[in-house]
Amino acid sequence: MTDALSSANQYAGFLPPRFHDRPDADDVTVKTWVVGDALPDHLVPDIPSALSLFFDLVAPSGERAGASGFAMLWLDRHPHEQPGWRLSIGHVGDVDALEQAVAKPLARLVDMMSLAEFETENWHLTRPLWRKRAEPVRLVFWGKFAKHARTVLAHGDGAAFYQPLGAGLRADHVATSLPLLEDMLGDPLLVGGMGFEDALRLGICLGRAHLIESWIDAGGSEKEPFFRPMRIWHQAWLANALIDPAVASLAMSGKPPMPALDFTADGTPESRRTSLDELSGWLTTVFFTDEYPALRNAFIAGVQNAVWLDSDLQQYLQPQQRAEILHGLMPYCRWFLAMALYNHLGNLASGTARADQIEFYTTLVDALPELAPLGELATQRDIEQHIIRIDAARAASAFDTLVLPFCDLLMPRRKFDATRS
Repeated sequence: MTDALSSANQYAGFLPPRFHDRPDADDVTVKTWVVGDALPDHLVPDIPSALSLFFDLVAPSGERAGASGFAMLWLDRHPHEQPGWRLSIGHVGDVDALEQAVAKPLARLVDMMSLAEFETENWHLTRPLWRKRAEPVRLVFWGKFAKHARTVLAHGDGAAFYQPLGAGLRADHVATSLPLLEDMLGDPLLVGGMGFEDALRLGICLGRAHLIESWIDAGGSEKEPFFRPMRIWHQAWLANALIDPAVASLAMSGKPPMPALDFTADGTPESRRTSLDELSGWLTTVFFTDEYPALRNAFIAGVQNAVWLDSDLQQYLQPQQRAEILHGLMPYCRWFLAMALYNHLGNLASGTARADQIEFYTTLVDALPELAPLGELATQRDIEQHIIRIDAARAASAFDTLVLPFCDLLMPRRKFDATRS
């Protein structure tokens, strides 16, 4: 699995590696087809033999072409369209190179089943579609993606840091492969330790998972198929986000092992919420302790207020609820900004502010000029009085792009003894 003879090889270490050959996600083309006829209901059917054969052939074909990519078979769970099979092929490169890399298995599939083009987009534009309506059924990788997947799934400590393996899923199960898409194409977490944004994102993800389970519970069995894609994809994101904290915990003596999420096919909202609570308790015990108050506050704020803080949830709300979202976001924008400003102005007064912090503060003041009068001697009351003058719309627009990155620069990062190479 590894080239241990090369000391510079990223796959030669004891800890699982990061995906160093990460492409720009905008350069990953994903083409999707409607395969076969519409299905009569939302039950999960057996995979047609023609599609099974395609998945047996597609990865070797991509390897022979020297390409890097993946193929995913999914069921469309759009609430206003008939369910049916969809085939998505991802490729690092353009659509012509994609079709050339898998030409033979694709031609054989066309001879056996009808194919109609659904859409062709890059990774960033395809992923929101999947989160809304795609229930993954099978996923395979080739090229650099396959090498990384094999390394993670075959690692000796895999069950300790990789949620699906820790929950007892087989390496070839689709839910085992799914978090690796985020690992290879999503935004890396915990680079250089755990920062403010990392803690907030972990909290939001747990809070989001709880909300989704509540929606499933309220909707009942009739609505469950339509919530299922959102639950599966967000669970995969959480499983990926937990790799780095779990790896870090391997070097911490006397800490409890990471509890597993509930991936079972017959799991209920209640059983999945129980596993989320256990996971939240583990994170609080191991990482978000009183010793790190800024990280703890960010994590708790994320868990308790995901509906306000997570843009991915906001897309499911009605337009008339936007004002409510804005209203709910404001206290956190002001709270986080006040913490960062209090620290930064104190650092300026003591002469310990770094050049990158000073430069970012200038950018922040350009966008929010109400902060300009604040100086090194400003009190906490001065800071709060100037922050409250910023109108809600501009504060909300600055939240993700300015306020959170500024907090991340100011709040101390927690360093770890064990990190992915």
